[in-house]
Amino acid sequence: MKAKIYQSLEEARCALLKKLNTWVASNEKPVPGNSDIVRLEVAVENAHPLEWLTLQDCSRKIFWGNRSQKEQFAGIGVALEVKDGKDGYEKTLLTVSNYLQNSPKAVRFFGGMRFDSKATKSTEWQDWGTAHFTLPMVELSVVDEKAMLACHIYYGEDIHEKLQILQKMLESVRVEEISIPDSPLIRLERHDLPEYRQWCRLVEQGLENISSGKLDKVVLARAAVFSLARDYDPTELLHQLRRQAPQAFHFCFQLAPRQAFLGITPELLYRRSGSKIESEAIASTRPRGQTLEEDERLAAELRESEKEQREHLMVLERMESLLQQFCRKTERLSYLERLPLRHVQHLQSKVQGVLREEINDSDLLPAFHPTPAVSGAPDKKARALIRKLEPFDRGWYAGPVGWISSSKAEFAVGIRSGLLCGRTLRIFTGAGIVEGSVPEEEWREIEDKLQSWQHLLGRS
Repeated sequence: MKAKIYQSLEEARCALLKKLNTWVASNEKPVPGNSDIVRLEVAVENAHPLEWLTLQDCSRKIFWGNRSQKEQFAGIGVALEVKDGKDGYEKTLLTVSNYLQNSPKAVRFFGGMRFDSKATKSTEWQDWGTAHFTLPMVELSVVDEKAMLACHIYYGEDIHEKLQILQKMLESVRVEEISIPDSPLIRLERHDLPEYRQWCRLVEQGLENISSGKLDKVVLARAAVFSLARDYDPTELLHQLRRQAPQAFHFCFQLAPRQAFLGITPELLYRRSGSKIESEAIASTRPRGQTLEEDERLAAELRESEKEQREHLMVLERMESLLQQFCRKTERLSYLERLPLRHVQHLQSKVQGVLREEINDSDLLPAFHPTPAVSGAPDKKARALIRKLEPFDRGWYAGPVGWISSSKAEFAVGIRSGLLCGRTLRIFTGAGIVEGSVPEEEWREIEDKLQSWQHLLGRS
């Protein structure tokens, strides 16, 4: 029997609430050996997950959209969350995998982790932990044009309390259509960590380490810190950011009101579907041109630059080496293609493979992160230098963000991202330092990468 597709979100909300009440009345319990996670869902004619998410009066929210925007997930509340203590994120991933065993295929945990688990945590990152994954209580998703409104129930010790919260949440979910205007944020001031002169000194220190043979590359980052004139909803910010980079991964993880990590990253870490895995190298940057002729000139300059090719190949060779480590078969799908974004352009190469049977995400994620595109080469020495030089805590910036299900996973690299803490917005951006890098040019490259965010911060 074909499942009914409801015409409106209001009809879907009522149908899902009725389904939940029926399930509660049945006093149904999980069968031994099956998952303790229950997913109830109803199909809806069409939906706009991010707009729906912006409407919801809830302190815990998640959003994930892939680069094609054919997969979008918006969630509110917490059915189950897994966050680490002192054991690092490998144990967190194993715990998530255990919860997902025998769970419905549509069940996904969303989250991310710190760039460097060994770096000292600053005050603004204290609540984020080394890794944090959430199964939302209510989820609106679109996958290949099929929209679903769903809820999740974890059969744990506090199930009765969670069921009451879930019922109230479904009763109060807002479903009206809204239009979010494209209006810049009102900012009061900006300061940079490090500021320009300090940045030039840090790049020179990086170059000294490279010329002495200690490492081949180090990626140094900056934080542009903006003071805002009033409170802003993070999902509203993401909605406006998405217009600046429609072909990026879009994400938002909100832990409390006006406390969120969000971004528009172009960079896939890896995508797994069963035993098939895809990854890519994205490195080397030029701005987009103001005219077609200038754009083509900059693209040619990017492709033909020995420095840019060398930087890109460090990333590509690392990704291919990883695939060969975990796969029984690998292949290169593309090489040094131009990836044009709205404000900048990069070099991109794609690779794929077939995983060996025993490999899972708790093996893959710690190995794939960090790539030379966000850390450097060799990684351990680059990360040690980053800890020494950068005057701020990266937190989740440049760490993996994404989701895991029982049969699939998708992670991007959390760059072109920002941390909203009340009326303070920290935007993080980095540049790869290799032999031949010039501090002033690397500063300008980061300013180019900041353009998508600067569009939102147009008023001062």
